[in-house]
Amino acid sequence: MSALVELSGLGKVYSTRTGDVHALSGVDLSIRDGEFLAVVGPSGCGKTTLLKILAGLEQATHGSGTLRGHALGTRSDDVGMVFQKATLLPWLDVLSNVLLPVSLARRPRTPDKEAALGLLDMVGLRDFAHKRPSELSGGMQQRVSICRALVH
Repeated sequence: MSALVELSGLGKVYSTRTGDVHALSGVDLSIRDGEFLAVVGPSGCGKTTLLKILAGLEQATHGSGTLRGHALGTRSDDVGMVFQKATLLPWLDVLSNVLLPVSLARRPRTPDKEAALGLLDMVGLRDFAHKRPSELSGGMQQRVSICRALVH
C-alpha cells in the first residue's frame, strides 16, 4: 500500500502575547492508504492542530510532511473536516451549508446538489434541506457538518 500521510519532525508553535505555545513537537507518522488511525490524547495536546495542518488550514512551523505525495501546506479540495462545533453559517439553509465547500471552489451544479441531497437523505435530514441551522437540534447540526465534509 502507498503512503497516504508521511510526517517527519512536524511541529507547530503559536506565538502569543505571553510567550510561545508549543502545540506539536517532533511528530513522526506514516499512514498507509486504507489504514485506519485514531488520534487520542488529553485536551490541549495538539490533536486538532495536527488535523488542521493535514487539511491545509494551518502551517507547520517546523518539520515536513506529505499528504497523498503532495507537500503539506496547501489546502486540498478533497479533504473535509468536521469541527467540534457544527460551525454552520446561520444565514444559509441546510443545503447551502452542505454545498459551502463546493460554492467556495466554484458554482454548484446539479450533480453537486444531488450529492448533497443524497448525503442529507443518508443522515435523515433531507426534509430539513431548506431549514436554517437555528431550526435544528445540536445533533442535527453536527450531521449537517458531516455531510459538508463528505460532499466532495
